[in-house]
This record gives sequence, structure tokens and C-alpha cells, in this order.
Amino acid sequence: MTTQATTPFIAQAEIEKRAADVLRTHGLYSVPVDPVTLANREGIKVHNARFSDESLSGMISKRGDAVTMLVNQSDPPYRKRFTIAHELGHHFLHLLSDGDFVDSTIDLFRENDSGADAPVDQRRPEIQANQFAAALLMPADLVRQEFNRTQDLLELAKTFNVSEAAMGFRLSRLGLV
Repeated sequence: MTTQATTPFIAQAEIEKRAADVLRTHGLYSVPVDPVTLANREGIKVHNARFSDESLSGMISKRGDAVTMLVNQSDPPYRKRFTIAHELGHHFLHLLSDGDFVDSTIDLFRENDSGADAPVDQRRPEIQANQFAAALLMPADLVRQEFNRTQDLLELAKTFNVSEAAMGFRLSRLGLV
């Protein structure tokens, strides 16, 4: 859910570039990326929260200059890292004025604009935030570099501090497997 206007289309290549630029700007272009450090450097306060709806994974809210992020305290560490990176995607791509993005578990697994019930304009910000999160936690050229060293999925996932599923999906999206 968002209070933002219709989200424009942003190409995957542009999302990848923006994530890499953010990491370089903050001196975080190395693995594993710490999304909490990035949030803090952006002045975003990150809090664990207990949501009444357990399907909620996180939210980001902007009111004036204050930006706050809540992450489901019950989620495992990998999920929390991805949720924070996902919410940072909303911050860098969509949250230009006061508003909120509240994300459920299903939002964190949106891959593309096809095959869902909601109109594309409603799914687009979630898809883009997921693309940003993957690019942030697993920068393309660093994944390629590590993949050249080892093709072991478990080792790559540990190196980037992400789940095996996230790393497998990223390797596929980058055309490495």
C-alpha cells in the first residue's frame, strides 16, 4: 500500500545503476552489504516491530524530513536484510514526498508485472523495490567476480549474507546459471 502517485516505469538497468551508485556514494561497495548502515547514513531510523498482521514484513514512512522504517521482528535475519533493502528501494526510487509503503510477505516475492491480480501500476513499485534490493545486496559485478571464483551456491550466499534462494534467483537473473 502506498500513498504515492502512479509509479513510472524504471528499467532494470537503471535500477541496477542507482543501487551501485548509492553503494559507491556511501562507501559500501563491498560484500556483504549492510543495509542498516546504509539506512542510518541516509538518516533513516530502522526499528524492529511487532505487526498485528504477521504477513507484514516491513514499512517505510516519510513525514517531512523524518524517514522511519519498521521491520517484522519475527522474520529471520536474511528476510530482515532483504526487507530493509526493499524498503530502501522505495526510499531511493519512490518516496519523493510524504507517504508510506507497507509491504506484506507477498510483496517481497514479486518478480515481474505479469500474472498477478492487481493492476500493473499497483505492482510496479513492489517489483522495482525488489529489483533494487537484489542489486543492493548482490551488486552485479561483485556477484560475477565471486561467481568466477566459485560456482558454489551456498558459498556465494554466505559471502553475500543472503539466502540460497535469493542468490539462486540473482544468478539466474544475471544469466550466470
